[in-house]
Order: sequence, then structure tokens, then C-alpha cells
Amino acid sequence: MAKQNCALCGVEVGLIGQQKLADGNYICRKTCAKRVMRDFDLIGATLYSVKEHIKQIEDGTRIYEKLFVPRKKSLKRPGSGMVFVAEDIGLLAKVEVRYKIFFFGKSSLACVYRLADLYGYEFEQEVKVAVGNVAAGQKTSQTKTINQVHYYFWDTAGMSDFLDKISSGIKSYKKVEKYYNTLFGIQKTLGNIGNTWKNQISAIKAAGGAVKAAVTGSNDLEARAGDAAGAMERAQYGDRTEWKAKADAALRGV
Repeated sequence: MAKQNCALCGVEVGLIGQQKLADGNYICRKTCAKRVMRDFDLIGATLYSVKEHIKQIEDGTRIYEKLFVPRKKSLKRPGSGMVFVAEDIGLLAKVEVRYKIFFFGKSSLACVYRLADLYGYEFEQEVKVAVGNVAAGQKTSQTKTINQVHYYFWDTAGMSDFLDKISSGIKSYKKVEKYYNTLFGIQKTLGNIGNTWKNQISAIKAAGGAVKAAVTGSNDLEARAGDAAGAMERAQYGDRTEWKAKADAALRGV
């Protein structure tokens, strides 16, 4: 295969040193491919999404150092993974630690997200199979189960979803789920079931109002439909108004 030029830095790379992207562009493995997080899917990425993710890391690392590091003692760490939540400023950081040589030369990269944009957190398990050394008397294969939380975010350029390893299985995930559900007021427990119930009732009433407006030919159909959509969203995802305000206020200073 002919040599290619890295679409980011321009260096010429051979077959072993090139990473092909989904849109046909190539980037170099030695430098530019290492500028993205390990969770970022380079095979399915385009040059545009790679650039957006690199900018996401540059901005996120700067925000993490300025807003998260000083709050180290108050940060929440759901699942004991590498996700940190700063509740007072409505932000979440996905952190990746890198070392130059073994455990020396430690540095951190971060992607920072608004809590208000978090719309999904699901439990996933990954089973890895490792082939053993038969000559050394090891089993021919060994399996390892990795427990993870899959995070999804709305309207996020760059890496809009990622996996975070958690300390144990489904029990650990349930704690993570409860933490976020409680933050957003969508956990159906005795403490806030009234909140969730009110949101669901509001959704039903707003949807009914939109239907009635359509039947009667009311000129405020668009507004009522918007109210219905908003109420339905709050019932499913909780009211994110407070979290949006906190994040916007914090990010204005950065």
C-alpha cells in the first residue's frame, strides 16, 4: 500500500504507521492518533470528529485543571471509575491518566461535560479472552469480565459517549444509577416519588392540551406542543434547569 500523509500534521507514514478513518483520511499512529482518548473510536471517526475531539480534550483538560482540581475533596466519583462529578458547578469530567515510562511522568487528559446533557447511563459487561502459554503449562484461554457504565450525552461535539470501568458488577452499577437518578429527580423512591409523579401528570396534561388545541384549531398549538414535549422530557429525564444554570455560570468564567 502506498504511503499516506497524515491529515493532521502532514507527516508521511507507511502502512504500519497509519490509521485510516471512516471518511478515507489517514492520521499517523505515532503522534496524532495518541492525541485522542482510548475510548474514542478512530475506525468509525471522520477527520472532522477527530478534530472536534482533540479540541474537546484541550478545552476539557484546561477546565478540569481550573475547576475540578481545586475541588478535589468535594468531587463525587460514581462507581469508583475515572468519572468525577462537581455537583456545585453542574459539570462531569471523564479523566484519562497517562504515563511516559511505566509509572513515571504522570499526566491527565480530561473531557468535561455538562451534567444537564447526560441522558443515558447503562450497565455493560465486556468479556476478554486471553490465550495462555501452553508450553508453560497455562490454560489455553482465560476470560476476564470487565464491568462498565456506558455514558451518553446530548449535543456534544467530539466524544459524545464513553465507557467507564466500575469496581464490581450490577450492584455497583445500581449505586451509580441511583446517584444520577436522584440528582435529576427521576428516582422512584419514597423521598422523591412525588416529584416524579407531578412531572408525569404535567406531561399528560400538556399532551392533552396539545391534542385539544389541534381539534379546536387553536392558534397556540405550537406553544402547547412545545409544553407537551418539555413535560414528557422532564418526566423521563428529570428537570435539568438547575444543572444547566450551574454549568453555564461556571463555564462563563473559563
